[in-house]
Amino acid sequence: MIISHEKKFIFIHNFKVAGTSIRNALSTYGNPSFRGSSRSDKIKLLLGIYPKIYYNNFPWHENAKELKGKIPEKIFKEYYKFGFVRNPWDWQVSLYTYILKMENHYQHKVIKSLKNFDEYIDWRVHEDLTLQKVFFYDNDVCLMDYIGKIENINHDFAKICDRIGINNELSHLNSSRAKDESFLKYYSQKTLDLVNEAFSADIKLFNYSKPTL
Repeated sequence: MIISHEKKFIFIHNFKVAGTSIRNALSTYGNPSFRGSSRSDKIKLLLGIYPKIYYNNFPWHENAKELKGKIPEKIFKEYYKFGFVRNPWDWQVSLYTYILKMENHYQHKVIKSLKNFDEYIDWRVHEDLTLQKVFFYDNDVCLMDYIGKIENINHDFAKICDRIGINNELSHLNSSRAKDESFLKYYSQKTLDLVNEAFSADIKLFNYSKPTL
C-alpha cells in the first residue's frame, strides 16, 4: 500500500499483481513515514496541512475495507483509490512459483511440502482461499475509484498517472517466472475447473473467462 498526501492517492496492493513495480514507480510521491517524506511534505505535515498518516504504519497488503476503518473518513473519501487484479489462473501460478522461491515466505514450507502444482491448487482452494475481491470490496460495495488489470497494465497505469497528475512508467520487477512462459502449462483440466469454481466471484466481477487447454 502507498498513501500520498501530495498527490492525494491510495494504492491498495493486491499480492503478486505488479505491486513491486507500482511501488517503485510511485514511492517518490508517497509518505512511508515522517522521515521518509519529502522536505516539502515534512513542512506541511508539521504545519498540519497534511494529515499525519504514514503507510508504513499499516500492513503492506492492507485491504480497502481495513484501511477505511483506520483512517479519517474524509481522507478515504477524497483520495483517489486504485489497485490491480490478475487473471485468477495466472494469479495462482504466480503465487505458487513465487512462494517456492521465497524461503522466508510464511507459506514456503507448506507449499514446498506439496508434490506439485495440482496439490497446491487443491490445498489453496480448500484450505486457504482468498479472493482478489476482498482487497477492493466491502461485501458487494466497491470501495475503489479504479481497478486496473495486469493484462493491460501499461495502459491502465497510464490512466492512473494522468488522473493523479504524474508522468511515470513501470519497470518490471519481482517476476517469479519467465515472461514468455504460459501459465496454462501448469494446469490439468481438473485444476483448471477447480480454479473456475473456487474463484467464480472474481472471474465474474472482473470479467475474466475460463481458458482452454
